[in-house]
Amino acid sequence: MALKGLTKSAHEAKPQEKQIEDFIVGSTKRAKNLEISQQVYRRFTFSLTEEVSKEIDHLLVESRVAKANRSLILKAAIHQLQKLSPEELHNIVLNEVK
Repeated sequence: MALKGLTKSAHEAKPQEKQIEDFIVGSTKRAKNLEISQQVYRRFTFSLTEEVSKEIDHLLVESRVAKANRSLILKAAIHQLQKLSPEELHNIVLNEVK
């Protein structure tokens, strides 16, 4: 009993090798096209109550965005506050002071 035919022929292996090579070449081209971010991030410290910190974490979970973090939640809040009129912003801040 012979075991001929159990190995892949050279003809069958070539398409897979070609796919691998195409993937490698394509990823190299895509990596070259990536732009280097010019944005500089600085770390700032500010105080939060435990309750506010938990609210930020809750919003993070509720956003259901895989790449979201606490900083993105705060940025989103800032963008929403910027849409308010000066009077509306004043009233919201005033309510937080009380």
